[in-house]
Amino acid sequence: MPTQNFLTHWYFHIPNLILAVLMYALIARYLVSLVLPAGNVIVRILGAVTNPIVRSVAAITPRIVPPSLVILFGIGWLIAVRMALFFGFALAGVRVRL
Repeated sequence: MPTQNFLTHWYFHIPNLILAVLMYALIARYLVSLVLPAGNVIVRILGAVTNPIVRSVAAITPRIVPPSLVILFGIGWLIAVRMALFFGFALAGVRVRL
């Protein structure tokens, strides 16, 4: 049963779900910022949710990189963290079914 798998390995699924939500929020922020002006409500809400990720990625990215590219780097870092989480649990012997 899918619910039982989620409850059995909640310590994997909850961080993975949070990382996925942040990743999709960054994707939405990037796409919406291409279409809507900067002062729009949707852009401001997505910015408020994803600013901690963008700031932390910008701290390790050279200043010459444009802000829109920093968002794309943030998406890449979140993908890498999700993969590391999965492989870390797999190496620890936890058999997580997706």
